[in-house]
Amino acid sequence: MLRRRPMLYALAAVVVAALGLFAVVAWIQSTKIYGFDTTAGTPAAAGLPTVRVVRFRSEDGHEVAAWIAPPAAGKPVLLSFYGNFASVAGSAARLAPLLEQGNGLAMLVYRGSSGEGGVPSEAAFAADARALYDQLDALLGAAVPPQRRVLHGFSLGSSVAAGLAKDRAAAGLVLEATFDRCCRYYAQRFHLPMCWLMWRERHAVVDKLAGVAVPKLFLHGAKAQAVPEAWARDLFAACVGEKQFVSYPNGEHADLMQHGALDDLAKWMAALGG
Repeated sequence: MLRRRPMLYALAAVVVAALGLFAVVAWIQSTKIYGFDTTAGTPAAAGLPTVRVVRFRSEDGHEVAAWIAPPAAGKPVLLSFYGNFASVAGSAARLAPLLEQGNGLAMLVYRGSSGEGGVPSEAAFAADARALYDQLDALLGAAVPPQRRVLHGFSLGSSVAAGLAKDRAAAGLVLEATFDRCCRYYAQRFHLPMCWLMWRERHAVVDKLAGVAVPKLFLHGAKAQAVPEAWARDLFAACVGEKQFVSYPNGEHADLMQHGALDDLAKWMAALGG
């Protein structure tokens, strides 16, 4: 019996350590994944006179918001999803030149972001994105067929856009500063093997896009550190269908519009209708 005690102690230590690790990962998933700017803004304050705020019901009945602007005749609508640590106002403002060219916009306001209530989660973002897509015609007051709907995701938003591309038809998908699996970022941030440990909030873009052949445009900064270009190239290699990768030698994570990405995006969107 005495000989078995060390083995029992070791087993107990392993169990305690496993439970402790489980608790840490659960805590991270519940409290440390999202850090949106919670400041409420308005389109007018953001310098977007053609944009208005609309409210609608998501799939679970929760009321959510979006910033929308109707397109000019024959122009596409960009269904856009912004990144973590951002707000809808700043994210919409960076796309203002596209609106000036007559393109439409539908930008989802995430739960727990930009003055909105609710709890942010990958599942909630996906449900809200589908609801926005499904109700888009009614919200805009005009019919916009799938061939004039372009999906766009920046950073974390690329996961939301990719999930929507899997579930709904679109003319194209733009992945700006994307990753293949966001657990790689969490592993880097928390110094834990998060790709093995996480069971939710994984944002595995590569899995969402498996077999999705919608035309894709990748925009990434060669100097990006938080989300290295190598991660985006891993995703690019795994994707099927027509695809294009544009790398900006001096671009970092959030400044690609300053390096020509907006012009590249506008040209690519225009070519989709050609």
